[in-house]
Amino acid sequence: MSNRAIWNVRLRHVWLATPLKGKRLKRRQRLRIGLEEALVRKGKNAAAEPSAPETNS
Repeated sequence: MSNRAIWNVRLRHVWLATPLKGKRLKRRQRLRIGLEEALVRKGKNAAAEPSAPETNS
């Protein structure tokens, strides 16, 4: 007897835990649905707040 069913259950849980890839959109499509402005705002916030340097101990 093989453990194929158990293996498939484990793989299914791993697969469901991974986030889905976003749909690829061209710039024009992102502009039409308002996503481009959100990405620009997010980029500005990330540039304005540099992350704290990590300390290696």
